[in-house]
Amino acid sequence: MAITELTLHTYDITRALGVPWSPPDATATTVLARLFPGAPTGHRPSGTLLWCTGRATLPGVPRRVEWQWDGTVR
Repeated sequence: MAITELTLHTYDITRALGVPWSPPDATATTVLARLFPGAPTGHRPSGTLLWCTGRATLPGVPRRVEWQWDGTVR
């Protein structure tokens, strides 16, 4: 969860500053597998992570307005 927070808030800060940056796909893949097991597939992992947390759109998928990660122990 800490990696998710750091990654997403880094995205928020860089976006506010006008600096192009997106979460690394390797990090996003790990976060999606652990905290968002029902995430849509077929999209770039970083974009999917941003979609899962309401920060971006994905083609063909309604934009999220509410979200929560799944912290279930697996």
